[in-house]
This record gives sequence, C-alpha cells and structure tokens, in this order.
Amino acid sequence: MLKHLLATTVLVIAVPIAAQLDPGVRMPPEIGAAYGRLGKAMMAHDAAGVRTVWADDFVVNSPDNRVLTREQVIAAMAQEFLDYKDFHKHITYVGEKPEMTVVMGYDTMVPLKGPGAGKQVMRPFTDIWAKRPAGWQLVARQATIAEAR
Repeated sequence: MLKHLLATTVLVIAVPIAAQLDPGVRMPPEIGAAYGRLGKAMMAHDAAGVRTVWADDFVVNSPDNRVLTREQVIAAMAQEFLDYKDFHKHITYVGEKPEMTVVMGYDTMVPLKGPGAGKQVMRPFTDIWAKRPAGWQLVARQATIAEAR
C-alpha cells in the first residue's frame, strides 16, 4: 500500500523541472533556486541534496489522507518509486510573507511506475515554504492526482 501511495503522491521528479508561471505571478529567487536544487537531487536520487531543501519536519498529505514524513518519501525515492518523465510545474499563485511563502499550482507528468504508469497525470499542489536558519525550506506539501489521460 505504501509503495502505491508513494508512487502517486509525492513531490517533484526524476527529470528536470520545467516551470511555467501564470501571468503576473512572481517566484521569489531563493525559492525558485530551491526548486531547482530539489529537482536535481530527486533526479540523482540524492537523499542528502533533498534533505537540504526539505525541512527536518517536512510532511506531505497523500490522496488517501495519509501524512508521510520526509524520510518516508526519501525511502521511496531510493527505491525509484518517484520517477517521472515529461514533468512540468505550473505555478498559479505565490503568496509571500516574511517568514513563509505559499506556492500553488499543478504538476503534469507521466509516472514510470505505479498507478497511471505511462499516462499523463495532473496533480494540483500546495507547497508551504518556511524561512529557516539554513534558508528557505519546504515544510509541507499537499498533492493529489486529479486526472489521468
């Protein structure tokens, strides 16, 4: 069950991020750079690199309402359950506060394994970034597969 869950719910990718911002949406440079580092780390299955972007207390809410920790997601990454192709991030909203930033939008990708394998899926998401001593870190994510084509 956890393998099925992780294959369909979690963050970014095993291919470079192609991000598209809606008109009028501005991505803070530090968070844009963190998304880039995260994409590279995920693609390389680099747990140490992922840990620099995901906070120690990072959690993700999955489609079946299970909350997964950073280490549970990294374990799935190590087993190649989070590999996708044709991954695109569409940013529709960025809300900046001094110590927190909310990023919303949707991802489109083709999972290589698990449910939807070989089909394009759309996954709306909400990412919560917090300013920490180490810099901006992702602390929470909600991502649910909305549609498979």
